[in-house]
Amino acid sequence: MVGTPAYSPQVQAAARAGTLLPNDYELEPFFRYGGGGYRLHANDLATWIQALVGGRVLNAKYQRRWLDSPQPEDPSKPDGKQYGYGIAKLHWGPNTMSFHGGELPGYNSFMGDDPANHVTLVVWTNLTVSLDEKQTANTLMLKVLDQIYVVSPLLPTQDVKREK
Repeated sequence: MVGTPAYSPQVQAAARAGTLLPNDYELEPFFRYGGGGYRLHANDLATWIQALVGGRVLNAKYQRRWLDSPQPEDPSKPDGKQYGYGIAKLHWGPNTMSFHGGELPGYNSFMGDDPANHVTLVVWTNLTVSLDEKQTANTLMLKVLDQIYVVSPLLPTQDVKREK
């Protein structure tokens, strides 16, 4: 779909005008063999990503190899998004979110974990890409994590000694 807009100009115009009507589709998202017929809930994804990132799935050797595998997607931006063996990482200062996402027609998802700060986030959307052709779950994830990982611009208050 490179170079092709996700939505026709007519659909984009109707969406921006607020006149786009929904369509009903009968789509079984488990048609893919990798789904194995499982149906998951957000809590299931949170449990899985916490166990995976927290070292309760792979043995220590493979866990280290897996967590060390992400490399910058854009070498000119070493602090940008990194991707490795099925895991991506983003850094907000000293904070690191390890995550994975996916999509099926009509769905977009994100699941991530930061065990150092006890932050786990699962985002599901029922729109794969937005009108500006960005993955919806990733767009929401960035907005949420930009609020969680805020570094205060204020200096820490200093203790003032009171005179007796």
